[in-house]
Amino acid sequence: MLDCGCSLDRPWFPSIAFARQRIDTLIIQNLDEDHVQDFQDVWRDVPIGAIFSNPTVSADALKWMKSQGMRSGVKQAHALLQAFGTGMMGNWDQWLGGVAWQAFYNPFGGVFHDTNNLSLAVFVSFGGFTILFGGDMEEKGWKNLILNPAFVARLTEVNVYVASHHGRDNGCCDPLMAYMQPELVIFSDGQKQHETQETARWYAQRTCGIPDYGGQTNSLLGPPLRKVMTTRKDGTLTIAVQASGDYLVTPSKRQQTNDELLTSILAGLSPLTLAPAPGLNGLARFAGVPTPALPPPSNALADYFAMMDRTPSPDVLAGLAPAPSLSPLVNALLSRR
Repeated sequence: MLDCGCSLDRPWFPSIAFARQRIDTLIIQNLDEDHVQDFQDVWRDVPIGAIFSNPTVSADALKWMKSQGMRSGVKQAHALLQAFGTGMMGNWDQWLGGVAWQAFYNPFGGVFHDTNNLSLAVFVSFGGFTILFGGDMEEKGWKNLILNPAFVARLTEVNVYVASHHGRDNGCCDPLMAYMQPELVIFSDGQKQHETQETARWYAQRTCGIPDYGGQTNSLLGPPLRKVMTTRKDGTLTIAVQASGDYLVTPSKRQQTNDELLTSILAGLSPLTLAPAPGLNGLARFAGVPTPALPPPSNALADYFAMMDRTPSPDVLAGLAPAPSLSPLVNALLSRR
């Protein structure tokens, strides 16, 4: 799970959602209060295997950066840093159901002494799919990370980018986006409070886009492309991922519309017994390969995949619903404001 903030607008608290369940690895991307607001209750009520934060930020460094005072979540983080030290705390379970993660960070001291630019930039991968969580990194921090060839190499793998600092303009970085060229950008944000949140157009100009099968479809041009999604407008976003790298993004605020759309499309697939499910709606990017084993599709299904100019493999069709082993990807999105 990434971070342990909570949401009052869309009531959600990780300490309640995961009470008496085990979190294998809790990654604290940023040591500001909005990223750790529920930390005290999570620490009390949820078994945690390991916690990871920027290993260059000690308890003393955090206290120095928070000289104006610490609220409950940051106090909990400070107490743990003081008790256990920096970096990885606990026993990290390296097998997370096939999900892998890698974090990059700037060092505390000298150039960087603010919590935003000391955020972790975390790549989370499953099979052929990679999502990058930017924390609250600002342009200055991104430009320093880009000097690291290993970081740049990972950027080229990214399918989905959760924009840093909730999409605020101080996280916009042209060189970062030029290396990455993601298919979709997500803003994990709340109600608009600042003009600096109006960056959707900037990101859209630097993003490839994925087909939006819940939007108005032009029969000649195919479905529109969606390049930027926000939790403010789209609600909770669930990403269901196949090992091949194919994925579906389901926005909760359009669930019913998309269910109706794909129910009609999949109506003729009785051999595969695909009933409508939460994983069968939303925005999709399929990269399946043609295969003679695919059963003859209904006309509706043929039209659907013709719009995508793709023929999915049977394993893509048979496994669209989110798998339990993918919960770290889903939880990572749900735990952010």
